[in-house]
Amino acid sequence: MPTPVLRLGILGATNAVQATYLPVLRSLKTYYTLTAIYDPSAEIANQCQSRFDITHSTTVVEDVLHHKEVDVILNLLPIEYHEQYTVTALESGKDVMVEVPLTMSISSMRRIREAIKKGKSTRSLDDTNETDGPKVFVGCARRYAPCFTDVFKKELAALGRVYYARCRYIAGPMNNIVAPASMDIAPPIKSYNNPEQFRALLEDVYGSKDDLTPDRAAFCRYLSMLGCHDLSVMRESLGFPNAVSNVVITNPFYSAIFHYTNSAENDGLPFTLLYEAGVDAVPRCDAHLTVYGAHKTLSVEYDFPRPGEMISTGTYVRVVVEEADETVEMDHVNGNQINENENAVPRPRVKRTETVSTCDEAYEREFVALHSYLVGEGSAAKTTADDDAVMDLRLLLMIIDHYNRRCGTIRTPLG
Repeated sequence: MPTPVLRLGILGATNAVQATYLPVLRSLKTYYTLTAIYDPSAEIANQCQSRFDITHSTTVVEDVLHHKEVDVILNLLPIEYHEQYTVTALESGKDVMVEVPLTMSISSMRRIREAIKKGKSTRSLDDTNETDGPKVFVGCARRYAPCFTDVFKKELAALGRVYYARCRYIAGPMNNIVAPASMDIAPPIKSYNNPEQFRALLEDVYGSKDDLTPDRAAFCRYLSMLGCHDLSVMRESLGFPNAVSNVVITNPFYSAIFHYTNSAENDGLPFTLLYEAGVDAVPRCDAHLTVYGAHKTLSVEYDFPRPGEMISTGTYVRVVVEEADETVEMDHVNGNQINENENAVPRPRVKRTETVSTCDEAYEREFVALHSYLVGEGSAAKTTADDDAVMDLRLLLMIIDHYNRRCGTIRTPLG
């Protein structure tokens, strides 16, 4: 039986979409066909249509959401549009992919789940007699990179007791993040954001517009754009933390300490993870998750393009395994490395192994998993609107709730 080719409707044509999503999707011709694309700019929409052989382009989002020849909506717009357009697509019986996080609001999550139920009745009336409800897939390409799934997770499972961990993403200049004027961070692209809708979403999260300070809004914007990708990788690797403490917002830099407990077979002892993130004026991507064991250190490093940055051939995902080199002869008295002669070059004390995947490979794996999930082949996807998206939401609210408790219900200089 031939593999079904799914017809895609794409919302948003940012530089990142043009540089990463569209080239990868166009290469997967046995899985997808690019049917329609929406962008508020007619020039950009038409350019994408011509460049990537897309059948239709439009500046009216409903033209894609209700297009009869579209099977799957790729909602690649900012988080304030996640619920609105995802619900519309689901109620029309269409499957949806949306970037992590699906939402930051519990009530929004409930409305999305209700839309899945409504979409099932829509599908039952369709000519295809489809009885299964529409599905939601949450995009997080970092979790599908081959070296992460095939190397890092296997090494981590064999690491034993975890003593410490670190998760970091320091990104270069980007718009949409509120930064001090002294940093002189210029917006690299036009904004697709809707401040009014974003504020309404955050009022739903905080329960009061009085608690929505500029620092809190900037932190939530960061988490909804970049931060949740790292937190999602952290959660898949180490599980859900027991608690979070010492959340600090020094806009545009943010940090937190997460508390974990090793499994019973690894002594059941606690360890902490330091999360640090932020935006400055240095154009680079410093993103990694590092886990420290007794005899081995594991790192997964991401050099993904930032929002608004074109992809390059140098972008990668790299797993680094560092462990003691037992072949090196050591001085048992003081631990110094012994050389047989004065002119010998010391050998490294650490054995370092690297495995690299390209950025494109991560997205290819993700889109193949999306196709398999939607057509009912293989195992269930790991990033869906069910348990996984709920865990993303729980983790975000855990961070926000701790910061709220730290600042108190009365506004203080801390927040």
